[in-house]
Amino acid sequence: MIPEIQYLLSIESKGIKLGLERTKNLSKACGDPHQNLHIIQVAGTNGKGSTCAMIANILNNANYKVGLFTSPHLIHINERIRINGKPIPDDEIKEYIRLYKTKIKKNDASFFETITIMAFWYFQKMKVDYAIMETGLGGRLDSVSICNPRISVITSISLDHTEILGDTLAKITKEKVGIIKPNTPCVTIQHSNKEIQRIIESECMKKNSPLIISNNLTHSFNDIGLKGTVQLNNAHLARVVINTLKPKLNPIFIEKGLQSVKWHGRNQIIMNQPLIIFDVAHNESGITSFINFYKTLATGNKTLIISLQKRKNIDSQINRIENIFDEVIICETKNKRTMTVKDLQAKFTNQVKIKIIKSDYEAITYALNKAQKNDSIGIIGTHFLGDAVAKIFNISFNLL
Repeated sequence: MIPEIQYLLSIESKGIKLGLERTKNLSKACGDPHQNLHIIQVAGTNGKGSTCAMIANILNNANYKVGLFTSPHLIHINERIRINGKPIPDDEIKEYIRLYKTKIKKNDASFFETITIMAFWYFQKMKVDYAIMETGLGGRLDSVSICNPRISVITSISLDHTEILGDTLAKITKEKVGIIKPNTPCVTIQHSNKEIQRIIESECMKKNSPLIISNNLTHSFNDIGLKGTVQLNNAHLARVVINTLKPKLNPIFIEKGLQSVKWHGRNQIIMNQPLIIFDVAHNESGITSFINFYKTLATGNKTLIISLQKRKNIDSQINRIENIFDEVIICETKNKRTMTVKDLQAKFTNQVKIKIIKSDYEAITYALNKAQKNDSIGIIGTHFLGDAVAKIFNISFNLL
């Protein structure tokens, strides 16, 4: 690992720092690279990354040069910053840290603040036509929100990061709508929760921002590269975003972009015999979507491998998990914020067979060795399972 990435990881250990002041100061020290970018900012609870990937791939297919910033990564930091699907090279990270390490230290910038400005810097340097920026946490105080996007996008909203964003949907929504900028179109789904919808509408009215609703009722495309009903909704949202841009694209680019899109760790079929599905679902809403997809394909003996990060709440899905799976294997990742197997086990009842294998690598290997061809395995709970998945199945998450 290059020293510059080691440095980034060292400041990651300092944790989350909310607020925009440090980001603005660091951005100014780096020449405010975001000011010259055509940005589409995406916030929400679930579906942010998938929607970003779809928007980016549609624009790629239309022969635009497109930057894509997402978080977190599965294995390498480079995955967070991409141009036309290719991660930022190590040499570019080296250059950025060499140029601005003193400024990073002076402003006491966090990992996320630093890498957000790095994304803006790299996209400006490479003269991208569009920068698709995923909001990391919330919206109002997230580093990405220093930008002035051409379009703000809000995906589905549910309970997650409640210890930071608030313990109700209303509180969380009020943080998410912080990405909405004055006189800037906001595209969102038709939220089933009326309070969420009301808060978004109110913020748009306050800021004189046109509100455009993706109603998810019809899909004019034949197929998409990402699987699951929820991805159809994300695809519809992405299409509405693209159609909000001017000039409008030829519909064929939308079709091709949605059909060829890739986004690792989202209902990703790793193997067919036995069936192995990897999904980074880590909250109640995400696990609901995974289960709904898994049920459409699963056969034979059904095994779930699960690891969570601390403070994650999946209580509403425990009963469904226990009713669907024959065995649940509980493990931990190497990340310091991993939930202990003891704490995760405590969420389950005695209605399902539980096996504790602390190592995520050993847990997946055990399930794979035990499985017959017609069996089905789900691997879920956190992005940090990506390292073990990549090593065991010899796959890469680099190229999109």
